[in-house]
Amino acid sequence: MKRTIALITGLFVFICSFCYAQNVSVKGTVKDKNGALPGVSVTVKNSKIAVITNNDGNYTIAVPQNAVLVFSAVGYKTQETTLGNRSTINIVLAEQANDLTDVVVIGYGTAKKKDITGSVSSVSLNNVEKTPVFGTAQLLQGQASGVQVTQTNSQPGASFSVRIRGTNSINFSSDPLYVVDGFAGADITALNPNDIASMDILKDASSTAIYGNRGANGVVIITTKSGSAGKKTLNAEVYTGFQQVGKKLDMMNATEFATYLNRVTAIVTPTAALPFTQSQIDALGEGTDWQEELFRVAPITSANLSLTGGSADTKYLVSANFFNQQGIIINSGYLRGTLRLNLTHNISEKIHFGINTQISFDKQNLANVNTTGGSTGGTLLDALRISPTVPVFDASGAYSFQNAPLGYTTVVGNPVAAANLNTDIMTNLRLFANAYADYDIIKGLKFKTSIGTDDKFTNEKIFRPNTTYLGAQSGGFAQIINPINYNWLNENTLSYNTIISGIHSINALAGFTYQEFRFNSSTSTAQQLTTNNLGVENLSVGSSLSSASSANKSSLASFIARLNYSLLDRYLLTASIRRDGSSSLGQNSKWGTFPSVAAAWRISNESFMKNMTSVSDLKLRVGYGETGNANIGQYNSLQQYIFNNYVLNGNRVVGVSPGNFPNADLQWEATKAFNIGLDLGLFKNRITFTADYYNKKTSQLLFFRTIPSTTGFATALVNLDGNNIQNKGFEFALNTINISTENVKWSTNFNFSRNMNKVLSIGNIPFQLTGNVSSSLYPGGNTAGILKAGSPIGSFYGYVFDGIWQTQAEITASGLTNTLKPGDPKYKDLNGDKVINGADRTIIGQAVPKFSYGFNSNLTVGRFNLFLLLQGVYGNQIMNENRVEGENGTISDNKLAYVLTESWNGPGTSNTLPSLGSTLRRSIGPTSDILEDGSYLRFKTITLTYDLPLPKLSSVFKSASIYVTGQNLFTITKYSGYDPEVNAYSNSAGNYTSLGMDYNPYPNIKTYSFGIKLGF
Repeated sequence: MKRTIALITGLFVFICSFCYAQNVSVKGTVKDKNGALPGVSVTVKNSKIAVITNNDGNYTIAVPQNAVLVFSAVGYKTQETTLGNRSTINIVLAEQANDLTDVVVIGYGTAKKKDITGSVSSVSLNNVEKTPVFGTAQLLQGQASGVQVTQTNSQPGASFSVRIRGTNSINFSSDPLYVVDGFAGADITALNPNDIASMDILKDASSTAIYGNRGANGVVIITTKSGSAGKKTLNAEVYTGFQQVGKKLDMMNATEFATYLNRVTAIVTPTAALPFTQSQIDALGEGTDWQEELFRVAPITSANLSLTGGSADTKYLVSANFFNQQGIIINSGYLRGTLRLNLTHNISEKIHFGINTQISFDKQNLANVNTTGGSTGGTLLDALRISPTVPVFDASGAYSFQNAPLGYTTVVGNPVAAANLNTDIMTNLRLFANAYADYDIIKGLKFKTSIGTDDKFTNEKIFRPNTTYLGAQSGGFAQIINPINYNWLNENTLSYNTIISGIHSINALAGFTYQEFRFNSSTSTAQQLTTNNLGVENLSVGSSLSSASSANKSSLASFIARLNYSLLDRYLLTASIRRDGSSSLGQNSKWGTFPSVAAAWRISNESFMKNMTSVSDLKLRVGYGETGNANIGQYNSLQQYIFNNYVLNGNRVVGVSPGNFPNADLQWEATKAFNIGLDLGLFKNRITFTADYYNKKTSQLLFFRTIPSTTGFATALVNLDGNNIQNKGFEFALNTINISTENVKWSTNFNFSRNMNKVLSIGNIPFQLTGNVSSSLYPGGNTAGILKAGSPIGSFYGYVFDGIWQTQAEITASGLTNTLKPGDPKYKDLNGDKVINGADRTIIGQAVPKFSYGFNSNLTVGRFNLFLLLQGVYGNQIMNENRVEGENGTISDNKLAYVLTESWNGPGTSNTLPSLGSTLRRSIGPTSDILEDGSYLRFKTITLTYDLPLPKLSSVFKSASIYVTGQNLFTITKYSGYDPEVNAYSNSAGNYTSLGMDYNPYPNIKTYSFGIKLGF
């Protein structure tokens, strides 16, 4: 027995000694070209043995003999080395270029770029980080083919309009779906751009079909930054600068306007006394430059602080941002503060948890500028219309109340008083949180569940004292609006990844999601205020009070499935399907199915390509899918009721009546799309080229169809039969690494997009007039566009300008029966019936560009870096409604300076500009002579950065740089207005076909800034 025990003991000691002998201690240092690298993961291949380099890049690890060590870090190429007989291994990691191993975020997962079968663009944040941006959507501008980003209203805090491969709808939104950290339908308005790690754009239906009824307009997937193991990293950035209006319009000064007003008065009302004597005119001088009084040089400031760190099991990022942009129009501006926490934790080897959160608060001082086409006026519009003979302040030091001289000029208020005294202050508190947990059931099989919320609490306070002209119209006006938006989402997915026999790669996904939206709003309004001292803080001071409230709710339930298959890393297949059910749809059409399939052939991996060493990648892609547009609003399928007030027997009575024509068959708009693309990489991907052709058709278009008046309604919302809208086009993207040496690096990117939009059918009617124009500009209202089969959305519809009538004999010889006089504009009688009327209108232009493009250059020489971003569009027109007022609309408004000298003043004097007294252009409606070429090339951003010499300058900082930036510095264009990137209508319901209109929204700005970035 003792012998047995001794034998066992000896065997145990031998085994322990053997095991100990199999492990050796290895140490070393990991660096990059700039020095030590902390936080590098050092692992033993095919095992769970791992350590992380310390602050000095050093590591020590116990490993088996002949182990293979793997060194990896974000942004660097992974490196492997066999231990052999070494006890010290020092490694220099190389930065990882944007190549085929890069990971792209797709719907409900990720994929390597080389395995993508659809059309997906990724925005290089290495470039856009060099550009101070005001909003997240601005990061996309000029950076990706097929994506057009415009800021038609440059009011601080205003949103951007984003279109991916054209416009798909006419009555509802064509905005893309935004997915932030896995949360679909997120609001990106207050997202801190400094927190973003990646932006991936899904453009074709085979990529977006996994989002089903919300994928028709494209999907933008945003992933925020996360923590990293190892040394804590603290980064700080501060920039400050100033902004100014890009240009001013050359309006008449006081002397010119008084001369003009005398002349036009003598023409229009010859018997009336002239408003000014010559001695008064001689004494006026320049007068008031109302644009100069309204515009200002405005400061802009941003400060950002982020802290990252963690261990192998727990990683975190904490960031804070403060942004303050004062507006170039006095008393306008935007202030935003954000706080973010992103956390991941490995609860065990199989269970992982993560949460991404952001809380933000923003405050927007809104200038009263046109976003409704001008029907409600605005400070900028009034600044162009008001007489320069009127001072800002009267003799008593108070604001001048209104325009003068009375009886000769349009009655408008003092725009400076309106800007300073009328206030519209909106505040938003936003809460975003998305938490997830995943469980590795067995190797390759993972279950993931997440729950998130994205809520917004808004408070808007509008006040117009009765001392301003606008406020006086209602005896003083005060209003409080409190909308609240709730959006919560639960997702549950099961994914499986495996490789069979080394040649079959399978990635499968299935899941269920549920999302709910709630909206509540209340509005309280007071007019006829007894005092201005309380503003909106006590609405009971108004003698005319009103209130209203509303609420709605909708939900979306979805089943999803996707299969990715790869054979020999050459033949790729992706198939997905989504089944969506929505409470917003008709009772008979609650559910929809959205399938897709795509295939790709990596030709470069074929054996016959081995000798073509210059080709590093060649892939052919083809895909087809069906998607929907869920932006249709709530309760449109149901019978809605409205409340009406009546007086019955001297008492107020509230009645109820139907408010719409219900439609139990109402369903989503559906888009079927085909895409074929080519990816090419040359010379180890120093040159990469992508080309795509797409053709997508939207059917079941939601349309307000005219119905018999016997129903009690004029229109009903229906789905049209057949294909209704087509978007097809080409996209190209070229990326080049031109120079790559230790001291000089230069890379460029060029992208080009050509989208051709066409209306195929709008049901059983030949056309529909659309596109709002100002009812104040064109008395009685009018339309500026047309929807017609064979023509694109955004087609301008009006009269064709044909010169100026020079003599009465010319008018008589024409045979026209209209009341005309020499000096009036001439329009073509297209149908030859000798009268100019609505039958002579035709398509006169197009608001949507024929193509758009972007170019950026990133040049590094030593410690200096120069970044340049150019962006432009070509082939669109802008309806410059300012010229109607500014040339010869309302004769009693101020005019553009050239009107005084270049207007028709007798036969042969002008064939382009009507006489001073002519109002025909304004009375007839939209015409081709106010259409202008909207093409432009803009130097969007120029940034010069200098990396400070470290550690020579200071050992405190890990990195330090300073930079100067100019934005919107130069714009090459023929457009005569403030800026060609413009639309007087907001991107909202009722305005989706009102495109390319300029009637004085908030003008674009030039920005100059200086900043510093520090890393600790």
